[in-house]
Amino acid sequence: MAEVHSPHFVDWAITRKCNLSCRHCRGMTEGELSTEQAKRLIAEIAELEPGWVIVEGGEPLLREDLFELLELMGQRQLDVHLITNGMLLTPEMLSTFKQLGVKMMVSIDGATAGTFEAIRTGASFETVMQSARDCAREGLLEAINTTISRTNYAEIPGILELAGSIGAEKVTFIGLKPCQDYSAQFLPPQEYGAAIELVCQAAAQTGLDFFFDEPFFWAMVREQGLVAPRPAMSSGILVASTTACIIGEYVFIEPNGEVKPCSFAPLILGNVKEKSLGQIWHEALSSPFIRQLKDPKSRTGYCRSCKYLEDCKGCRSRSFVLTGDWFSSDPACPLSIK
Repeated sequence: MAEVHSPHFVDWAITRKCNLSCRHCRGMTEGELSTEQAKRLIAEIAELEPGWVIVEGGEPLLREDLFELLELMGQRQLDVHLITNGMLLTPEMLSTFKQLGVKMMVSIDGATAGTFEAIRTGASFETVMQSARDCAREGLLEAINTTISRTNYAEIPGILELAGSIGAEKVTFIGLKPCQDYSAQFLPPQEYGAAIELVCQAAAQTGLDFFFDEPFFWAMVREQGLVAPRPAMSSGILVASTTACIIGEYVFIEPNGEVKPCSFAPLILGNVKEKSLGQIWHEALSSPFIRQLKDPKSRTGYCRSCKYLEDCKGCRSRSFVLTGDWFSSDPACPLSIK
């Protein structure tokens, strides 16, 4: 019998609607939960007692009942972190977010307008920068989120400097995960190693806190003798105490109610329209396949003999998409070069 525990967090893509077209978009399911279905889901999330809830999309500000749902989350004592592309924020919205106690994360994927707007078609660099400044001024800005790819990884130092100029205290660097044209955009091992070194060096120079969302991050830090601060609190997007693959430790909910063990895993655990979130979570904990994915000893290839395996486990979603094998070594890991 699997041990029953709360998920570290629940990541909910609350709408598939979006006003931009981004190169790293993982794609959205058709259909959305109705307001009543969403309210029932909020009650079920609260019953699971996760550490926090991420509200994202699409662009969550395009969901008409967003503030009604956020208010209900507040009533249920849920710690809410909202990810926005920053294009639609208004002073009135910021005031409401402040009243509701919602923490904001603004996505900025480049240090220059050219890079940023090439990645996020339809976005305005200046508009998003101003939105981030406004969030920071109101004490709402938890972090700048940056998805790292071949297009922008060389701008990591500039992104940290940019975040500092905005008034952000932290940058969350998210490794590019499965998306359209993935094989052409994801960083191969050598460039991933360079990106991690850039982050550590630039953070030391700017004094900014950061979180690097890749399972092999801390392994690389130790192996290369790099200096990196360990976030003292929740990063708002993943678990600050580790960067290891946490499949089976949280749940992702698609706009149509499908529940997955990871936002990028092509694996559906159930749908909240048909079962309660609690039932889906408990079934996942008992699933032999999920338990095998969580077990680092199930890995093959160079991962199997790596001294950092327990602390890393490799990205399972990336491994499956690029190799067709859930248990293969992580194709992006810089340690594989050795």
